[in-house]
Amino acid sequence: MAKKNTTVAADNKQATLIVGRANELSVMRETFETTTLARTNKELYGILSKVYQLFNDAVAENCIKETLKLMKEVLANRNVKVQSNSPALTVFVRYVFNSDRKRSYNYTRTLIAAAQAKIDPNKLADYIESNNGVEEIKRKANKKEETVQKELKLGAAIVEVEEQLAVMQPITSVNLPNTSVTLSDGAKYAFVVARVAANGEFELLRAVPTTTKGMHSTAIKEMAKQLVDKQTEFETTQKKAADKSATANASKSLTLKDAAIATVAELEAA
Repeated sequence: MAKKNTTVAADNKQATLIVGRANELSVMRETFETTTLARTNKELYGILSKVYQLFNDAVAENCIKETLKLMKEVLANRNVKVQSNSPALTVFVRYVFNSDRKRSYNYTRTLIAAAQAKIDPNKLADYIESNNGVEEIKRKANKKEETVQKELKLGAAIVEVEEQLAVMQPITSVNLPNTSVTLSDGAKYAFVVARVAANGEFELLRAVPTTTKGMHSTAIKEMAKQLVDKQTEFETTQKKAADKSATANASKSLTLKDAAIATVAELEAA
């Protein structure tokens, strides 16, 4: 019990130090906004880099929960309400910048994108500049991660279906009389019109006389979608099993990439 209390005390000390650094950054931000004649992007990116480093340090020091608690208490005194489903990074951004939700959202999305790309805090300014600024990064980030992952999976599935078809052995061969087929635009396969019988069998009627690349691509894409659905079903089953076996100490192995997309509620419950 004494050891546990010592660990908690150490975490609280680290959290207090990080909040102290955040206070210094907040003063720096105020100077930037009120007294700097030329409010250059370079200065803004510099402050964002330090906020990003703070979050990184809080994760590395395993005091992210304690830090969030202290920051939320200060924000509450400022009449700033933090939603439990907000990204944890938002708390750091709002604490330092004391900004409205729109600006906080823009900055948070930028830092989340950097964390997901595993950008070092020292390289954050270069990362933002090379991506044409905070607004452009936010625009790209607004494309949901789920959508991006689906597109990547579909692209991989299309390649897999193409490879399977190239070596697949035919189920049967049929001769359709009075039939000629033209493959155009680089299409590889002919299409046969079939009627679905009541017993589930297919009644082959005739071949489509011309196959275009568009028809070919659409057919491959539909088969790829089916493959993705099966893969997703399998992954969902695997994830449920993994979630059940997650340990109570999962937060101790928390990575910056995972923490960056975690909500306040998720980190507090970890």
